Amino acid sequence: MKHLLSPVLLLLILPFTACQSQEANHDLIIQNVNIIDVETGEILPDRNLGIDGNKISGIYRKYVVPGEGAAVVDGSGKYLIPGLWDMHTHYFWNYTSSNPLLIANGITGIREMWGNPDVINTVRKQTASGELIAPDIYAAGAIIDGVPPIWPGSSGVANREEAIAEVDKQIASGVDFLKVYSRLTKDAYMAIAEHSKEKDIPFAGHIPSSVSIWEAMEVGQYSSEHMYGILEASNSDLESLAAQPSPFSQKSMELMADNFNEAIFDSLATVMAGSDMWLSPTLTVLRSIAHLNDSSFINDERLDYLPVFMTSTWNPANDFRFRSRTAEFYKASKTKYRLQLSLMGKLAQKGVKIIAGTDYPNPYCFPGFSLHDELELMVEGGMTRLQALQAATLNPAIFQNKVSEFGTIEAGKTASLVLLDANPLTDINNTRKINTVILRGKVYDRADLDAMLAEAKQTAGRGN
Repeated sequence: MKHLLSPVLLLLILPFTACQSQEANHDLIIQNVNIIDVETGEILPDRNLGIDGNKISGIYRKYVVPGEGAAVVDGSGKYLIPGLWDMHTHYFWNYTSSNPLLIANGITGIREMWGNPDVINTVRKQTASGELIAPDIYAAGAIIDGVPPIWPGSSGVANREEAIAEVDKQIASGVDFLKVYSRLTKDAYMAIAEHSKEKDIPFAGHIPSSVSIWEAMEVGQYSSEHMYGILEASNSDLESLAAQPSPFSQKSMELMADNFNEAIFDSLATVMAGSDMWLSPTLTVLRSIAHLNDSSFINDERLDYLPVFMTSTWNPANDFRFRSRTAEFYKASKTKYRLQLSLMGKLAQKGVKIIAGTDYPNPYCFPGFSLHDELELMVEGGMTRLQALQAATLNPAIFQNKVSEFGTIEAGKTASLVLLDANPLTDINNTRKINTVILRGKVYDRADLDAMLAEAKQTAGRGN
């Protein structure tokens, strides 16, 4: 039986309903959107979000009537997340090609792991003036490596004195942090650790072969990349492993897998969770390097978006690191990668602090696109969908000590946001279903993003 409301009750309800809407004068309003609280995983339904300039200025439970001149984005049935961060990139020498791919994929910030301060400062100025559409940048300077350095253009330091001088030089150039690398001697590495602490600047990067992950945590290395040191430390036959000429040899990888000790790993993860060290696993590059002999993997249609100068070394025959690898080597590499991937859920469950990064443009690590691969791999490795999403949103803000500026959707924070057509907490691949990107308050709808991708493909000169 249908129940009818009395005229008196209707008169009481209608004024109350009218009070549920209000006029709001903002530059931009996102209406009727589901906001994802990336701290808790809670969905805040049917919210209306006001943006003025480059800041979020209001979030309303009530329906908001746009003021005169306000731009409006319809968020009905959609999900709003903070802008994504790729926390391990190599950007400065390919930024004009990378920018459209990053923005079109919802990447509103990057951590540059080998920067040129002059170039980075130019990009920041051009971005601020509107000449360039680019993400926010948190940048290192040149890699600080041993002598001779692995990569040309790195800063090779042979001893403690040279290491201290290099730290001072990079600080003077305005870097945000220091990037350490694999060939540093223990003496030089320890000098960097001590001097960076004195100068109050973080250092991050590779754990050198001369140092254990235990030591790196003890002296305050702020992030470790590529899961270096974890399998090495979680080994029941350290003597045999230490006798190998390189931790990247086929034999070393076989020993890491064959002698992996779960109990030691659990102890390591517990200590790591209680330390200041963050983990940037870069599963994307670990996977790609293990699969360079796999034709089904390397025939990726996303190659059409990248110019040849970015991919010319992706053929193993053209890269000094890979050209001598055999089928047996790749077999060992795949086994090691599967073991590393399987540890992600356990690390997260222990409370290890994790940030998402891709290491593009290493082989088959694509600017923008591959951050979504990284999140997918994190979930495949046992992390929850919320933990993976946090690794690219909230955690980068915590890592940079900038939680007052970004990382969650709150009034007062920078309006760099991604509007999704589906909920990433039900399927992490829904981060790929991008409807609109809002970059520091400026709206790029699906047509704008498609135009960026089309232009990137045309510039690369490889698509149809």
